[in-house]
Amino acid sequence: MLGRDDESELLESLLRHAAEGRGGGVILHGEPGIGKTALLAHASEQAAGFRVLRAVGVEPEADLAYATLHQLLLPVLGRVHELPDPQARALRVLFGRAHGAPPDPFMVGLSTLSLLSLAAGERPVLCVVDDAHWADRPTLKTLAFVARRLDDEPVAVVLAARADEGHSTDLPDLRRIRLAGLRPEAARALLAGRAGEPRLSEGAQDRLLAVTGGNPLALLELAGTTIPPEGTHEPPAMTDRLRRSFLARIRARHVESLPLLQLIAADGSGSVETIDKAAASMGIATDVLHRAELDDVLTHDGTRLVFRHPLIRSAIYHSATANRRVAIHRALAAAFDAPADQHRHAWHLGQAAVGHDEHAADQLEHSAEQAALRGGPAAAMASLSRAAELTVDGPRRGRRLWSAAHAAAQGGFTAAAAELLDRAEREPSLDETDRISVAVMRAVVAEFAGSPVDAMDLIKPWLPRALRIDRRRFTPTAAMYGNLGVRANRPQAWSDLAEWLDGSTLAPDDPQDAVLLLLRDAGRARTGRDPGAAVRDRAAVESLTDPITMTLAGSIARELGDRELSGRLYRNAGKLARNSGALGALAWNLGYQAADEISRGRLGLAEAHAEEGCQFAAEVGQPNTGCRNRGLLALCAAIRGRADAGELAAGVLAEASGRDLADAVFHARRALGLIELVAGRHREAVRHFEAAGGRDAGAPPDLGMGIVPDLVEALVRAGERDRAAAATARYAQWTERIASPELGALTARCRALVRADGGADVHYAESLRLHARCDAPLEQARTELLFGERLRRDRRRSEAQEHLRAAAETFRRIGALPWAERALEELRATGESARTRAPEADTLSTLTPQELRITLAVAEGATNREIAAQLFLSPRTVDYHLRKVFQKAGITSRAELIRLVLAERSA
Repeated sequence: MLGRDDESELLESLLRHAAEGRGGGVILHGEPGIGKTALLAHASEQAAGFRVLRAVGVEPEADLAYATLHQLLLPVLGRVHELPDPQARALRVLFGRAHGAPPDPFMVGLSTLSLLSLAAGERPVLCVVDDAHWADRPTLKTLAFVARRLDDEPVAVVLAARADEGHSTDLPDLRRIRLAGLRPEAARALLAGRAGEPRLSEGAQDRLLAVTGGNPLALLELAGTTIPPEGTHEPPAMTDRLRRSFLARIRARHVESLPLLQLIAADGSGSVETIDKAAASMGIATDVLHRAELDDVLTHDGTRLVFRHPLIRSAIYHSATANRRVAIHRALAAAFDAPADQHRHAWHLGQAAVGHDEHAADQLEHSAEQAALRGGPAAAMASLSRAAELTVDGPRRGRRLWSAAHAAAQGGFTAAAAELLDRAEREPSLDETDRISVAVMRAVVAEFAGSPVDAMDLIKPWLPRALRIDRRRFTPTAAMYGNLGVRANRPQAWSDLAEWLDGSTLAPDDPQDAVLLLLRDAGRARTGRDPGAAVRDRAAVESLTDPITMTLAGSIARELGDRELSGRLYRNAGKLARNSGALGALAWNLGYQAADEISRGRLGLAEAHAEEGCQFAAEVGQPNTGCRNRGLLALCAAIRGRADAGELAAGVLAEASGRDLADAVFHARRALGLIELVAGRHREAVRHFEAAGGRDAGAPPDLGMGIVPDLVEALVRAGERDRAAAATARYAQWTERIASPELGALTARCRALVRADGGADVHYAESLRLHARCDAPLEQARTELLFGERLRRDRRRSEAQEHLRAAAETFRRIGALPWAERALEELRATGESARTRAPEADTLSTLTPQELRITLAVAEGATNREIAAQLFLSPRTVDYHLRKVFQKAGITSRAELIRLVLAERSA
């Protein structure tokens, strides 16, 4: 611990905070031998009163899903039965203690968090993971998930990792501590403390410091060797030199045991039983393991062998020739019982294979299936990729590559997915259905992490043929194509879908066909034709079981003006995703729920959805989804009048423009336009609204037309009534085929705005009549405000006051305070001076997004444990936030909270 005072203090501070119930995590990064393991040992020694859970990542298990997590949790797995049933089942299935459907990775994360929180109820918990760069990716993702949720938990997580080997450990929610070499004073003290070794001269110490960079292990290992003279060109990095040094010492001390050590290094499990079996098949003696001769190389607890330093293992493994390693892996494959330990058996078989080997490839594919069932997409990807390399048959190789890409996409490894799809596409013997599947998977990757325009272009050439080959299989693809048309602002998608689906015989009571009927009708409506019957088989659509398809169906229903069905599909899809722990689907769905809640004026709930969507999108590797959710947050901030709204919107605009995300650009531009509109800077508002798509005079893109009501108001206020009238005419033509009271109300408002004569009253009255039929309080209040302003200008003060009071009250209730202030200014202009400022927003508007999510769940009757499962939190965290809600609302019981929610929702 010489020279590590700052790092020691940071770790001790982490432990103090965790003991007080404010946990967190750190990751120690540095080169081999820099002192990471020593710091972990120091943290464990300082954790008085803590329960310490330990794990060590090992290279052969780097692709074995949740192997490191199993190590870490093993001492507390006896308490799994105390978790909620879905979480307990997830861990039992994950660790082979039960059979069942594969747990989603984020259900595993929630289960791990709950188990650690449960253990921490007795005493604080410290989780220590050494060599985390060799921990499997699912374990790393799980630990990152847990670390993000430790603010209110007595749990600390400390990892140590190298940056140049194994998996990436760039975990943004763990504080990163990069360890540098020791300073000269500490290095000299370390060298001076070597027992039984001659003291080096100052010149030799200086040279040693120069070539080691102060690396403690290198200092100790090379202190007794000959240092190259000054002036030679030796690289400062010591990894290769250290490996040679380790190997030289092993050969000097244990040359006869080197074959056995090579076998142990290749194994990775540390199982004495397995090593004995493999050694026997190779004629290698293992009696030395039962004596103390290898204690300077290995630690041995009776059942598991572990190398004292990963560099020792690396040096020994790579000392074997290629042929020798093949023989070792073959022996290990035979030593592992295939049914009982399928993954290790298959992995060693794959490592032993030379050239094409269909038997090994079949074993790896089966292993990948098992990994997928246990929620390990990274392990499945690695096994399938290796299986493809060993496959002779072209079509089968292509399908295995596609399956590997599918696993990669599920795990959020989008770059790996794209590379695997490239390899699959190069297979000349793929049939048409397989090529369609490759194109669809590319589109999914592009939608989450690329460009929606690219995603459309990937699907379009294949989709007509795909619907003819197997329309049920490719229904979600067709729905995604229509959805992408909206997101990318490309209305051609609707005419394409109408053309492809016209003439198809579809069964309305079949869920997949019901989605295609929605698509066909939306295509007809958007291309100026009669969409058909307004009443559709809602039960069939609502019986869908896939949250992504259900969300897409909600989007299509929205395009047809059926907001009631659309909102219900969004919410049900979100519940399905939560219950199954499908965070990727949930992150994507939450953006739709947020947009729907904005249109309903429930800004707090919209922010809660969008914020949660941002968090989950980061966790599952969906940057586009995160950007869209941030765009919705910017829009909420603009409506609420928050000071950071403009900065947030500008950031989204820069990010979305670079990715060609038209819908995120739309949200950001609309936010900026509304900021200028409510501030009275009307020409600036026009500029932003036009940039969002309001000027399009050709085929009307959905996003562009969606901004027209805002644009018309800004144009009229800027004195450009003729342009506003032209935009209104386009908007009316766009909405006439869609039986939507909401769109009808906005059309009538636009017509009222562009009328310079007394005929505006009729249109305002029609707009308010239609508003009363739909749940859109923000837009209704804006109409009341505009009508009140018109009446005030016509000196009809009493009528104006009625509408302006209604507008001010609605704006206040939903938290749109700048708009409430504007309505009150208009009221003062009528002579009403009782109020001089906008009143405070309601209680629900004062809650943070997390507090609001918990409050609404309480209002639905959920217990703290049920809320924790829904929101991917621990029950302790739910209880913490609920106490803060009670304080803010001035209440003391859940019953009072439920009454408060019901009262404010009905206001």
